[in-house]
Amino acid sequence: MSEPAAFARLPLIGASGDLRADVEGWLGSAPLAALVRLFGGDPADYAGGRAPLADRLAKLDLFTEQWDTRQGLERNLAAELDLTPHQSELVIAAANALGLRGEAPRHRRYDHMLMLGGLVRACVARPSYAAELIRGGEITAGQVTTLGAHRPFAGNEFEQAEQLGWGDLREEYEALDAGTRRAFELGPPEHEEGERHEDVGGTWGIKHYRTADGLPVRVVAAPSSRPGTRRADTADSYTFFARHVAALRPGERLLLISTAIYVLPQHLAAVRILALPFGVEVDTVGALPTNRPRLPLSNYSATKYLLEVRSTVRALVRLAPLLDGSAAA
Repeated sequence: MSEPAAFARLPLIGASGDLRADVEGWLGSAPLAALVRLFGGDPADYAGGRAPLADRLAKLDLFTEQWDTRQGLERNLAAELDLTPHQSELVIAAANALGLRGEAPRHRRYDHMLMLGGLVRACVARPSYAAELIRGGEITAGQVTTLGAHRPFAGNEFEQAEQLGWGDLREEYEALDAGTRRAFELGPPEHEEGERHEDVGGTWGIKHYRTADGLPVRVVAAPSSRPGTRRADTADSYTFFARHVAALRPGERLLLISTAIYVLPQHLAAVRILALPFGVEVDTVGALPTNRPRLPLSNYSATKYLLEVRSTVRALVRLAPLLDGSAAA
């Protein structure tokens, strides 16, 4: 019987201060090479030296299409690939080494703490972890923002909401607001702002809260950049935060809290949309389980990890045009 796969963990892309070198290191890494070989590819096609970075990333994007079981669906509705136990083990080990895992925050003080919404569980777990970091004195933050969208629940989200005592909720923004209020023990909002449109993708809103200690907390539903086609995505949420919610200043530190499996693609989007244009530093971590409230741990399949490696590649494709001469995040 073969030994379990083992790979050295790569540092978070951008943490070295040389963003392009970090991306090249990721493309030439042992865990990515193992994934490529596992699915019949040649790692040399993507490592440095043979072609421009943008061309190699575009080719890797095409290669990872074979992992795309979402086909435009929400993550919890994606089909599963037919993988052997050995393949699944290697995929999960390689994905974790590539950066789809949680780490502790690198600093003690942040100007902004951000959390994206997502499926119901994320709308509870991420704010809960953020509040625990602050409550336990592990970090301090100038302000807290949770970023979501008016996305209707799908699949097992109705059941999850019912388990949390939120059976009357029907969309992500409602769940994110409920999760944030529960985590930070918030009363009614101090004020609200927003616009409603017939097309839900164009609707946006911000609820402004303050904790008992005076910490500003905002719950945001961002509008979509393509309101007639889809809901707001990660890029829309970051852009709305930067342009409408926060007055970012060069040198500020942002802590982004995600779920471990989504850390790297969400981090890279934040580097592209927030760090590089505004001169801020972005640190991204995965939320750890808390008891406020206790939720069943998610067991992500190898297919789910492959989907997020693909999301990482697609985030790198968008980042590539900005990399020449860059030192960021």
